[in-house]
Amino acid sequence: MGYVEQAKESEQLYKVRDALIASQTTLIRTYGTDGEFGNDNGSKNGNKKLTKEQAADLKSKAGLEKNPYILIFGAGHTSYKGSADEEKMYHVYCAIYQETKDSKPWFYDGKIWSHKYLWSKSGGANTKEEAGRAMYTKAENGINYNRMKGVKDSTKQDVKVQLYCAYIKGVSNASDNVPGFWNDIRNKSN
Repeated sequence: MGYVEQAKESEQLYKVRDALIASQTTLIRTYGTDGEFGNDNGSKNGNKKLTKEQAADLKSKAGLEKNPYILIFGAGHTSYKGSADEEKMYHVYCAIYQETKDSKPWFYDGKIWSHKYLWSKSGGANTKEEAGRAMYTKAENGINYNRMKGVKDSTKQDVKVQLYCAYIKGVSNASDNVPGFWNDIRNKSN
């Protein structure tokens, strides 16, 4: 990678870190006032889309000058409300940030930012490629829950993670429930 590409990568990394901090701040502030965070987007796994106001607030807190092409973060699932794991709803476990349509997406797996796609194809690490993936999707009572590998809830299960879509294809209040959306992200990642 050349000097110019490294400089661009570093600049984007600052933006994605700020977006993660802004996501955590916005999430806590909204839940702290007993507010609703996001609206149902019609997906089978209960992902939510942020309202235009929530997305604009997050963008402002992150110091982003223009709408990112993609900004999604995952926090503990709302099904934890009222349970011993309710505090997990206030924690951001993962994030996806893509600056433009043609740029490589950044993924936060709870520890580091990289261009490595977060999800494995199944709950287990069936292949060498899937072994290092941070998340998987598993059906439970007809709902496909995103789960974070190795982060346990009080029942010793991997934590259920709900995705919140702030920007999809540069638009706020948009759904990820669009044909080909996730394949496009996977194809641009490592």
